[in-house]
Amino acid sequence: MKRFLPVLAFLVLLLFIALGVFSYLGYRRILATEARVDALAVQVNDATKLAEEQAAAVSAASLRANDAAARAEQAAVGRQQAEIQRQQADTQRQQAESSRNQALTAAQQANQEAAQAHEEMQKMRMQREQELDQMQEALNKVVETHRTPNGMVMVLPESTFRFPFDSADLSQKNRELLSRIAGILLVSKGYGLSVFGYTDDTGSAEYNQKLSLRRADAVRDYLVQSGLNPSIINVKGYGKTSPLVPDTDAEARAKNRRVEIALTDSSLKFVGIAPDSSPNH
Repeated sequence: MKRFLPVLAFLVLLLFIALGVFSYLGYRRILATEARVDALAVQVNDATKLAEEQAAAVSAASLRANDAAARAEQAAVGRQQAEIQRQQADTQRQQAESSRNQALTAAQQANQEAAQAHEEMQKMRMQREQELDQMQEALNKVVETHRTPNGMVMVLPESTFRFPFDSADLSQKNRELLSRIAGILLVSKGYGLSVFGYTDDTGSAEYNQKLSLRRADAVRDYLVQSGLNPSIINVKGYGKTSPLVPDTDAEARAKNRRVEIALTDSSLKFVGIAPDSSPNH
């Protein structure tokens, strides 16, 4: 037993030495582990900071992306509105062009219509002038007739159309002359007539005015009896107020005693000359 004690002591010593070695090695591993843990903590902290920085960068990038997207959307809306406005402007331009073309067409048509109307008016004026000329020529064969701006006037002087003294009775010669005038007027239309009576300066103004009106009435009545429409004939007596010549001698007074028949041209249509025949009464 005593022989094994040194061995046992040696073994125990070895055991203690082994334990010490193991303890030292374990301590060293613990220190290394702690160092690694500290290093890992630093790495984790750095990684956390980096992650936070990256997250912040991502957030900023996201904000920038959102802002860019918003601007892009606004730009897209602006482009869409601009396109709509462009299309509207094109439509308005086309409408304006169409309106201008229509206005030009209307103006051309109006010019053509105006030219046609002017040409037709000129033709009507020429035709009316021809009809007036023809009627004047026909009337001049019966009685002195001259043109006026509104038509023509037939002068019935005392030398060819004489009334008895202080009378409005028509003589046979007067009736024949009026019949020939009526024959020409009956074949025409589109005119009005006015019969004016005049006297010389002998006697009072009131007397001569009444006498001139009675003689104008007598002429009007005979023309109506000859077939003329009474609604187109007006009468007026001027008495001695409108002398044909201003003198007071016998010759001048004879010229002032007269009847005039004024034809007013409204839309004269001269057809022709009727036969020279007196109407039956």
